[in-house]
Amino acid sequence: MNDLFRPLFDLLPGMWEKRWWGLAVAWAFALLGAFGVLLYKERYLASATVYVDTKTMLGPLLQGMTVQPDVNQQVDMLARTMLSRANLNTIIAESHLLKPGSTEMQHQLLIQELTKKLSVKINGGEGLYAISYVGSNPQQTLAIVRSMLDLFVSKGINANRRDSEQAVQFIDSQIAIYDNKLRDAENKLKEFKTAHPGYSGQANTDYYSRQAQLQDQLTMLQGQLTSAASSRDALRRQLADIKPTLAPQLLPGTNIVVGGQASDLDVRIAAQRKRLDDLLQRYTDVYPDVIATRQTLARLEAEKRREDAAKAAAPAAPTVSSQYSEATNPIYQQLRITLAQADANVAALQSQMGDVQARLAQLRTQATQIPKLDEQYIQLNRDYNVLNENYQKLVQRRESAMLSRSQDDSRKLDYFRIVDPPRLAPQALFPRRTFLIAFVLVMAAGLGVLTTYLLVLLMPTYRSARQLRETTDRPALGSITLVLTPQAATRQHRQHWHFMLGSALLVAVFVAWTIANIMIQPMH
Repeated sequence: MNDLFRPLFDLLPGMWEKRWWGLAVAWAFALLGAFGVLLYKERYLASATVYVDTKTMLGPLLQGMTVQPDVNQQVDMLARTMLSRANLNTIIAESHLLKPGSTEMQHQLLIQELTKKLSVKINGGEGLYAISYVGSNPQQTLAIVRSMLDLFVSKGINANRRDSEQAVQFIDSQIAIYDNKLRDAENKLKEFKTAHPGYSGQANTDYYSRQAQLQDQLTMLQGQLTSAASSRDALRRQLADIKPTLAPQLLPGTNIVVGGQASDLDVRIAAQRKRLDDLLQRYTDVYPDVIATRQTLARLEAEKRREDAAKAAAPAAPTVSSQYSEATNPIYQQLRITLAQADANVAALQSQMGDVQARLAQLRTQATQIPKLDEQYIQLNRDYNVLNENYQKLVQRRESAMLSRSQDDSRKLDYFRIVDPPRLAPQALFPRRTFLIAFVLVMAAGLGVLTTYLLVLLMPTYRSARQLRETTDRPALGSITLVLTPQAATRQHRQHWHFMLGSALLVAVFVAWTIANIMIQPMH
């Protein structure tokens, strides 16, 4: 056992001789460490937790009627952008972190410090968002977290409403734009139809079918006209074979004066009036046959008026006695009426044929323009349909956006629930000042001991002949014992007390400092 501890016993006396160097190093390190501890600012953690509730009963009920935004995604994006320069400037202003008259460099350094120490942790799956900040001033740290929390909640609510308002404003502006475009498209269609009244707006097949219909109608009218003309010619031949008057002796009384026979114009006018009455019972005033009959009747009545005017101007004819007068043949009169009706029918058919031929000629002249007109009409109609479809969709989207905004307004602050309000941790973060004080004391003592040990290794001393013989491996011939005088012993004893007092004072100062720091810690 003595052999085991012999090196230690040989080393300790030498270290004791170098004790003053160790004490000086310990005090020097202790003073430097104390100065560092005084400059050290303890760090305090302030935190808050927000829960974002995105599940609402209105969601399933209004599904398909409103636009359901991904609130989790919006809040996640908001949390990632909370440390923007604009938000940090807002926090600096609300928490009064900058003193009046601070320079721009101090402002930038403060922003960098906030960026490093502020933290927004996202747990999107559970809807929890934790805000934390580490600072040296407890009250200021808590104020920063409180400002950050208020900013997070207010921006989340305002962002939702701002997005809804921007969506509604954008849709309204687009609706106004599409409304103007739709009106322009409608005006273009109207102008096209006005410029091409005969164009029905259908494809080429419609044009060719209309042309074929008109051609068939023309063929049918030609057949009817041929038949009517043949009937009229037959009536004329029959009328040529019948005498217009009867002999006076064929009448029942010979002494009765018979008036003059009815003129040809009267017969034709009566026939046209009868035909006009028949047509008006079946057709309207704009029917082609009615128009043609009216024109023929007007012409005949004009001739009748001219004839009556001529007769009124001529001298009156003498009254004819019964032996010289002749009566009108009733068969001849009836044939005349029938012939007048046949003439009117032929004139009406000719008028209808003229109208059909004019329309057919118009279609044939437009034959080269039809493909171009079809292309223009299809383009105009396609543009109108696209604009109208987009316009209707925008109107529906605006109603959905308005309903979504009403839904958001009804919830207001329900999205954000503060689970853990802003609070300050009860103790400072590691390392605390108490730990640092104890650490400096231990390190000072350790460095003092290490200094004496290194001095012994660098400048060894030998306390006995045996130690000298074992170290140098040479024989020791003898040794001289040092005997202290009473004055030297007293001085050595005084030095021992001074060393113990210096060491105790070092320990006492740090122990008192530690106790004082523990006592004033709750004041924060």
